[in-house]
Amino acid sequence: MHEEERAVVEQYLDYIQGDLDEAQSGFEALMAPDVEWVVTGRSVMSGTYKGLETIQKDLSARMWETGDGRGGGVQGLNREVGFQLTVDEVVALEDGRILVRAHGKGVGNNEVPHDQEYWWIITVRDGKIAHLRDYCDTVQVETAMFDKKLVPAEELQTT
Repeated sequence: MHEEERAVVEQYLDYIQGDLDEAQSGFEALMAPDVEWVVTGRSVMSGTYKGLETIQKDLSARMWETGDGRGGGVQGLNREVGFQLTVDEVVALEDGRILVRAHGKGVGNNEVPHDQEYWWIITVRDGKIAHLRDYCDTVQVETAMFDKKLVPAEELQTT
């Protein structure tokens, strides 16, 4: 059931587990031109990115470049270190969407480890990824990619 959709998602996962430059071309080949990528939460990365060009220009650039000025210092993931994705589970849901649970590791340009758990719900249409809903730890995004500091609750003063 839903083997075609699952095969597209698994091909996408194969690309992003490999070389970063190859991942980019694989990404372009498997995304619908009007793909919509939703990053949940309220981080700098959070929002709805509509269209392949917007995803590449806005989402990908924030991930790998020096940033857009909203961080407290050096921004983005260290391209030289790269990004390692381990896929834990790929499940076809009853409605044809595909659920992916994965774990990613990288390092921010600020040398903060980026140790991220992902839950993606992916919709495939006509052999292309048409929608991706991205659930991740936005604290990891803010600290490793945008050089923000997290203040542990026990350090907060109560009145």
